[in-house]
Amino acid sequence: MLNTPILNVVVYREPGPSDEEIDRHSAQFVKRKSIVPLGGDLGYLTLVVDDFDRVWEGLNAGDALGTAFSVLQFLGPRARRLIDRTDDFIYGWIGDDETDQGRILLLQVIPREPSSGHAPSLN
Repeated sequence: MLNTPILNVVVYREPGPSDEEIDRHSAQFVKRKSIVPLGGDLGYLTLVVDDFDRVWEGLNAGDALGTAFSVLQFLGPRARRLIDRTDDFIYGWIGDDETDQGRILLLQVIPREPSSGHAPSLN
């Protein structure tokens, strides 16, 4: 079984849900679509992007890592520390097409099981 994600990122197409709706919807989306138990040091974040189709197509073309790194760079220094650490983390994507919100993506950054027995740090 995989560890709990250190970070969940819900990515919406611009304009995304309303300010009143986005927290509720993204939390429910993470709960419904997560492939691992919920939790994580950084919790979940939402990102609304105007180039959503580029992100979606990057994943369809098989570029899960490059697409993850392109999203993480916009989420601040703690999230940027996760970029390019493929020995420490798995970057998993789940996409869906919902009737009320359209296409949505969930990026889950999950710590790998370390050979040393110690979990990877955010440093």
